[in-house]
Amino acid sequence: MSINKKCPKCGGAHVQLSNVKSKHGCFWFLLFGIWFVIHTILKGVIGLLVFLFYDSYMSIIHKARGKGHIWQCAKWFSRKKRYYYCHDCGYNFMV
Repeated sequence: MSINKKCPKCGGAHVQLSNVKSKHGCFWFLLFGIWFVIHTILKGVIGLLVFLFYDSYMSIIHKARGKGHIWQCAKWFSRKKRYYYCHDCGYNFMV
């Protein structure tokens, strides 16, 4: 069970993190490989900018107030998509 996740469809609290993984083959890479490389580079640049201009500034402010900071740039650099399954209504959703 995951912490503080609710189903967006029924509002149930019985949701579970699924371990679904998506993989692409050689044909996909031949068709979309260059666009995937460009997308990965742009995503890295945006993540770096978020780290430099937002996260570093907010971490200093939160540290001065004695609070913890949740790093937003980690969402840009992680390649994992989290799929959840609701046991109440059977709805699959991604966060």
